[in-house]
Amino acid sequence: MTSAVVHSYEVWSWLIARKNWILVVILGFASRVLIATLGHNLDFLAWTTNATKLRDGGSVYDGHSPYGYGPIWMFVLRFADLVQQTFPDNRKIFRLVIIMFLGSIDFLIALLISKRFSTNLGMIFFINPISIIITGYHNQFDNLAIVIAIVAIALLGSEQHEKFSRNHFVSLILLGLSLSVKQVLIFFPIWLFFRPAPIQIRFQRLAVAYLLNFLAFVPWATSIESIKTIIRDVYLMRRGRSGILLSLLGADYAGTIHDASYSDLARVLIFIVWIVTLISFGWLMRKKPVMHSLIVYLVLMVALAPAYSQQQLILPLVAVFVYATPELKLFYLLTLLFMIQNSDELGIEFFFPHFFRLNGTIYAWLQVLLILFGLRFVMPKYFLTPKSKYLREALKDS
Repeated sequence: MTSAVVHSYEVWSWLIARKNWILVVILGFASRVLIATLGHNLDFLAWTTNATKLRDGGSVYDGHSPYGYGPIWMFVLRFADLVQQTFPDNRKIFRLVIIMFLGSIDFLIALLISKRFSTNLGMIFFINPISIIITGYHNQFDNLAIVIAIVAIALLGSEQHEKFSRNHFVSLILLGLSLSVKQVLIFFPIWLFFRPAPIQIRFQRLAVAYLLNFLAFVPWATSIESIKTIIRDVYLMRRGRSGILLSLLGADYAGTIHDASYSDLARVLIFIVWIVTLISFGWLMRKKPVMHSLIVYLVLMVALAPAYSQQQLILPLVAVFVYATPELKLFYLLTLLFMIQNSDELGIEFFFPHFFRLNGTIYAWLQVLLILFGLRFVMPKYFLTPKSKYLREALKDS
């Protein structure tokens, strides 16, 4: 009798969860499509320019139009353009394909959160307004790099790492693919190098991911000029508004310290501080559970960046929903207000618009909150015991 009751409860729970997921999926995709009707920013115009160039047999790495990303997104743009060409010349179809593709990526992240952590967290993630704005309105694709990385680390986390197994190899291939989308995970192979394993395994973690990222560009490195363009626009160009360190030194939103002879030197030193601090956190996290290590890394990539763009504010979102600490909740609230009001997103000003303007100091204040979260791993005794069981799990050595 007891067994039958338990089985009946499990069946009903599964049916309710399935019904909830259906509602969430409908709401999530519909919201992304509807918000696109409010307009777009310059990134979408760049995608149309890139797609037209690809249609005509050109290269996005010729240095004559903005691109600056890995080759994977180029194939997505080409696919969206091919679909659009089956209809009358209408870029709305092109944009719809991009939104549905990026929405599907958000959904995959939600499913991975559901599988690893909580179904409710996965559902909430999929319908959270920040992801809806970035996917539906902005049409940026950091989420593609993130989902590939999560799958890669999920595979890696199942290995004992005493030998170089197939799963281990596949996970590093995926990590290289993530780098070929965007450079979000550029330092994470170093974090993996620090993790306990035989020395040959640790060097393989470095070599495979970086080598694949290098090989991904080979078909387009057809001349000295194209190689220079790839190096300059993909690896060396630092886009975005000034972060906290530049702001404290008096830099404007573009990173220039006016009337100061040390402006260029300051930017270089802050860039070095970012790299050294991020790598140091990799050493600190070397014995933490590897999935939590990835989630924390995504937070710190924004927290410590010399400069960043607003679309990169989706990098900490997994941590926001999984750990839900007070500083992360406040980060989410301020980021949402920023997304609604800044002129590169919805541009609907209603709450202290000067503070939330595109070229303001909001970038630095958001970093303060993310740095506070990072300090939990440096000085845990100075923070109250976290309510989140997942954060307690993240703070423990595996």
